[in-house]
Amino acid sequence: MQNESRELGLFIDGLRLEKGISREDLCEGIMSLSQYKRYLRGDTSIPNGRLVQIADRLKFSIADIHILFGKKHNDEFNRISLIYRLIRTNDYQEALKLSKSVKKEIIVSEYNKLLFDFCLIKLQHALNMVSDVHVLDLYSKLIDYPACRNNESFNIVEISSLIEIVTISSNMGNFEPSKVIYRILTSKTFSYSTSDDSSFLPTIYSSLSGILGLQGENEKVLAISQKGIDYCLLHETSNALSHLYFYNALAQLYLGNRELALLPMKKAFMSLYLENNPKKFETFKVSFEKQFEMKLDELIKL
Repeated sequence: MQNESRELGLFIDGLRLEKGISREDLCEGIMSLSQYKRYLRGDTSIPNGRLVQIADRLKFSIADIHILFGKKHNDEFNRISLIYRLIRTNDYQEALKLSKSVKKEIIVSEYNKLLFDFCLIKLQHALNMVSDVHVLDLYSKLIDYPACRNNESFNIVEISSLIEIVTISSNMGNFEPSKVIYRILTSKTFSYSTSDDSSFLPTIYSSLSGILGLQGENEKVLAISQKGIDYCLLHETSNALSHLYFYNALAQLYLGNRELALLPMKKAFMSLYLENNPKKFETFKVSFEKQFEMKLDELIKL
């Protein structure tokens, strides 16, 4: 409720700025300036009667205010989501250009602000604008790590930040964060609060599988890659499925289960065939033939 009140207050303040009205003029005869500031902080919600007066001074109806607020929230989310998608495809310069235009505006949604701040941190690190040590501190403050590991549910920003912390920390020889996110993702109570994006979690399961594999944690790779595979099949998404099958097969191989490893490896190449990405297919083929000491044609014939 506090976040919703604050978001509406900030939105109204943005309309005030667009109209070129000072805060004093907006508040005159309606409320004190200190009360208005309490609305902006979300300390209390704006009563409907007062909202009608504010809307009228801004030359809007109260219905207009609610319609515009919903549109602003959606437009804001769509623009920030585009930045996030550009980052995921490594289009950092385009993401940076768009983020500069968004940065000049008032972001009314708490969640949108959280997602935007994540994008800025990711961009700064990807473009070598901040060091590994500094970026770890930024991500930790953003999601309140490590206290956040006790959350009842996680959103896309929290999970994305966690995997960034895991990746950077692992490169620095600190594997504790990978243990934390492994416990989170394999917990029976794990809840992902933005589960409408079914393409997101498989990449997280895949990334963690690769990181754990480098640590030689093959039992954990087996468990987390299987969770990723199960998620893909349940939600009918092929995103990261080839990687998940591949990591699963390698974990079985390294655990001495060569025969059991052949089936997920075969499924990995079936997924790769459907992806129709020759370069990626060739990379997987070279790795498979080296690790299994057999030709791909031999696997296909099994």
